[in-house]
This record gives sequence, C-alpha cells and structure tokens, in this order.
Amino acid sequence: MPGELHIVGQLSHARNFGKGNLFILWEVVTGSHWEHIEGNEQGQTHVIESEDPAFGAILAHPIDVHFRTSNVQGWPKLVVHVWHQDAYGRKDFVGYGVAYLPCFTSGFCDELVEVQTWTPVAPSFMEQLRTMFLGGAAQLKDDNLVHKIENRYRLRTMPSGQVYFRLSLLTQYFDRLSVTGV
Repeated sequence: MPGELHIVGQLSHARNFGKGNLFILWEVVTGSHWEHIEGNEQGQTHVIESEDPAFGAILAHPIDVHFRTSNVQGWPKLVVHVWHQDAYGRKDFVGYGVAYLPCFTSGFCDELVEVQTWTPVAPSFMEQLRTMFLGGAAQLKDDNLVHKIENRYRLRTMPSGQVYFRLSLLTQYFDRLSVTGV
C-alpha cells in the first residue's frame, strides 16, 4: 500500500514586502512518484489591502490537499508567487519563493513553514533603471526555475519578504515502504 500525505492548514500571512494590496499564487509541487488524490494543488489568495506592522498581511487562505506515493523522492514543496495590485487594478510582480514541507514518516505534526521570497535582478543597467522609474520587476521566463535547482544558481536575485504557511501534516503507511526516520 502506498504512503499517504494529507496537508491541511492555511497560507497564514506575509510580511516585509513594504507594500500593501498583496495577493499570492501558491502551488504544492511534487516529484513524479507522487499522485494527487484530492484537494487543490494550487490557488490564489484574495488581495489584502494593508500590511499590519506587527503581523504583516493577514491572508488566512485555506489549504487541504492529499497525496499518495510509492517513493519519498520528490517530497512536496510549496511554491509562491507574490503580486501587488495598485489602485487602478494593475498587477505588479513582487517575488518568488520555494520551501520544502517538513519531512517525516509517521503520524501528525503542526508546523509554521516560512518561505523566503526573492526577486530576480534585471540583467542590464538600463533594465534596472526602467524598473526603478517605471515600476515592475524582472520576472523569470520559465517559472519552473523557482522549484527546479538545476540552473537556479545562475540567477542574480535580491530578497523580498516572507510568506508563512500554518500547516498540519498527516502521514500514513510510510512504514510499509520501509521508510523510517526521514
């Protein structure tokens, strides 16, 4: 019987972006050995109008997703794309982020998962000037670079803010895969 991982919780909050009117696109990315059973593997939060100085932007976006696997390779990762919406409804990119879910093989755990975000630095001086005066930020041509590490080392980036997920994880049947102490 394959191992199962159930993820329940919320995209809790975001902080240190220096902007209000944020919204976040999120996705749970897994390897090829993982099968999605039920729930949404991706979603988008609402736009939050202001950033509270103490807690950041409170989002409280629900997450409930269930996976099955025959191999722990490709353990799930959380991928986020953070956006800002201006007063005219225009969307402006803010940052990318990725973090692995806590890895364990039996039982239940509650975790606060922090995803540190970053934004690519524009490759040329002229593009950096354009960004400074006209807004917008450099974006990746291939969003898979966010969660695939093969070529990410070539990127020049700068830190953005942090996105927090408050999650409860439940695993079952991993002992039957002869996986212990991950």
